[in-house]
Amino acid sequence: MELLSHLLALDPASPRLTVYNESTGARLDFSAITLDNWASKVGNMLLEELDLEEGSLITIDLPVSWQAAMIMLGALATSVEVSFDDPEADAIFTSLDRFSHYKGHSDVLIVSEDPFGRGVVEGGGELPNGAIDFGPTVRFYGDQFFQPTRTLPEIIQHSDVPVGARVLATGWSDIESFNHQVLEPLAVGGSAVIVTGLADIERLNQIATNEKTTHRI
Repeated sequence: MELLSHLLALDPASPRLTVYNESTGARLDFSAITLDNWASKVGNMLLEELDLEEGSLITIDLPVSWQAAMIMLGALATSVEVSFDDPEADAIFTSLDRFSHYKGHSDVLIVSEDPFGRGVVEGGGELPNGAIDFGPTVRFYGDQFFQPTRTLPEIIQHSDVPVGARVLATGWSDIESFNHQVLEPLAVGGSAVIVTGLADIERLNQIATNEKTTHRI
């Protein structure tokens, strides 16, 4: 897949996305290889499980999380459009506590908050009738994506993020801020550190030092 080919060629193994959840104490790193694998899995799932195609629309109604980022990358790979709030989208990715907002929709995928991506049932929860458990479903799909894709620098052509920057941010609220915090750093050969949950300035400064960030949004 060409989406992240510039990162794979530059340095496939170093962390490109690091996500902290200060509410749970979780910290997870994702290299270019891992991001590529997840984007491929999600992309294959969008096409094969949900029968979506270029120009279809999905809604990602999720808290700031690495899972939301992977779903966005998979959508980019397939040229599927993304909204954060459209209830009429072709497929909805949401959390268990938001399912009632989309009850009756034909394709609702529940994304658990498990830091390691376990599904709702795997985590001991109960999946609502008619919903799809995202975790075990997406894992079924291959981690290679064979259809042509645009590269991320082709998609994100304008950015004020310095080339190679390691960016620290405290989470997005809309697609524009997601692009700025995650996609722009990746597009310019950099990386992103996203901190969710309650973190005061002292804690953010500590994370910035530990992660050797160079730019803060």
